[in-house]
Amino acid sequence: MANEFRERLLKELSEGRVLTTRQIYDLFPQMNQKTVSWHLHEELGKGFVEKSAHGEYRLSSSTPLDEERFSCIPDLSKAAFGCLKDSGYDFYLSGLDCMNGIGFRVDGSYPLILCTRKSSLKDVQLLLMREFDLAITEEENNILGMGKLKSRIQFVILSSSNFALQSDGFAFPEKAFVDLYYAVTRMEYPIPVSELPHVLSLIKPNPYRFRNATKDRGLGNELNFLLSYNKDFIKALSSFI
Repeated sequence: MANEFRERLLKELSEGRVLTTRQIYDLFPQMNQKTVSWHLHEELGKGFVEKSAHGEYRLSSSTPLDEERFSCIPDLSKAAFGCLKDSGYDFYLSGLDCMNGIGFRVDGSYPLILCTRKSSLKDVQLLLMREFDLAITEEENNILGMGKLKSRIQFVILSSSNFALQSDGFAFPEKAFVDLYYAVTRMEYPIPVSELPHVLSLIKPNPYRFRNATKDRGLGNELNFLLSYNKDFIKALSSFI
């Protein structure tokens, strides 16, 4: 029921539309108004919609817009997206490719980070290597020590069991950041660790999605403190690390 409510609501809010509470009630005539209000409150908390004014709602500014995101990603990412979509595997793009429009413009010099079901990791890897070039999974850190191979890596494939953290093939910013953090700190992804705080400052994470993203990647204990950290404490702590 919650997913059906969300899909209908997001469809009605597409293309910049704004709906009043009354209009949202009218979208679900078979549902009790208190139930509609409860679902609406849930979607606000999850970051899918936001208030534009008192009693008015719009699509959240952090919700990916497929056409805009697709037009901004590098050609390789577009080709891989099309290839995977035709293959039938569950997948979504993540990392920098999902951050266009919030201070980033990916130029194609970075490996594409993407997620798929754990059971499909090897199949997706073989598909991408057959159609493009070197792809590595989260289980293959040993390849990072091979200089010549490392420079050829075009795809970093991570497992995911929570596909509610994406929309039509693009990770939400919170999941994109968590996957990028993992790739940088665990897989020598070619951006400096020092850039990650700047990335986080740009996405303004929704707590619900951020916690689910860290859980999906197994980084809850490592990253969830970022939702409520004290800046002065972190600055002081850094001098002892």
